[in-house]
Amino acid sequence: MSGETSIHNIGTLFEPTGYAKANRQMLLQFIRRGVYPKFSPVHPESVHTPMAPAITAQLTALMHRPLAQRHTVLFHYPAHAFFRDPARYSIGMTMFECNRLSFTWARRCSMMDEVWVPSTFNRNTFIQSGVPAHKLRVMPYGVDPEVYCPSAPPLPIPGRREYAFLSVCSFDERKGIDFLLRAFLTEFAPSEDVCLIIKTRASTAEEIGRQHAYVNNLASQLTGRANESVILLSTVHSWSEEDLARLYTCADSYVLPTRGEGWSMTVMEAMAAGLPVITTRWSAHLDFVNDQNGYLIDVERFTPFLPSQSRLLWALPSVAHLRRLMRHVHTHRQEAAAKAALGRHTVIGGYTWETSALRMLERLQELDSR
Repeated sequence: MSGETSIHNIGTLFEPTGYAKANRQMLLQFIRRGVYPKFSPVHPESVHTPMAPAITAQLTALMHRPLAQRHTVLFHYPAHAFFRDPARYSIGMTMFECNRLSFTWARRCSMMDEVWVPSTFNRNTFIQSGVPAHKLRVMPYGVDPEVYCPSAPPLPIPGRREYAFLSVCSFDERKGIDFLLRAFLTEFAPSEDVCLIIKTRASTAEEIGRQHAYVNNLASQLTGRANESVILLSTVHSWSEEDLARLYTCADSYVLPTRGEGWSMTVMEAMAAGLPVITTRWSAHLDFVNDQNGYLIDVERFTPFLPSQSRLLWALPSVAHLRRLMRHVHTHRQEAAAKAALGRHTVIGGYTWETSALRMLERLQELDSR
């Protein structure tokens, strides 16, 4: 395959989403091994993640590559957009955060020749939804341990207190923002020298204003005082990978009480950065987070993720248990540091982008040699 365009990669590449980041890292690893796929965007990407000009040029050049007559299609995007090229072997790579798929997702996945999912959790949920087991392969995502590492210089955060919890997530129900804020604001008094840093994003300045209002109103409701200890970092622009890495190392621990994950890239990045992690005892990240290298929040029950989708469930993590874990990590810092060290060892030992790309290339080469 060296030097020959035998892969047609379809998806996103530049925007600040998990799919785009994974695709970007995967393609950069391919390029380093002399493999230059053709890339086609699913839609215009209006917001770009800051990157070095040379990296941007390398990735942009893939959109202008000629496409060989004989090639494999790799569609890396949410499955509702999948299509199968009837003349080409077509792979769909995707993930989902619930216990099963919608009918549309299951049908779209089943029509592909092969489906890649990052986690064993999704292999099981896709099979349960009717996707043929023989079409499914687990292709884990990874992390760049040279960027996300404990030695990254901490990012200065105005208002940071002596101890800082961190969460990097979209400001939505799935990521458990409501659970996180309630747990933190009820467990830690405003007078304690502890803060919670939430890094998120928004589409407009008005949306940022609504996010701040939500935090401030909840703080007032739960503490009877104005918000003093939650630091919300929300922007309409995207952060660079280097700045994100520095954000992780400015914190003491990472917390994400998610309702469900298809992979949980930020938890993996936090582990690579050397932080103890607190996250829900359910879904994809259990492939790499356990009771030895992290802190897992008990699940109270499962609930439909939409009223109209009663069979598609995700988790409700226990706020009471989350409170206890946050307090425990805050007070048992030596134990937390030991778990964090094991967590970094887990990630860099088996979940780097290099390892991920090599696994994918091995399969693509098998197909290419047919």
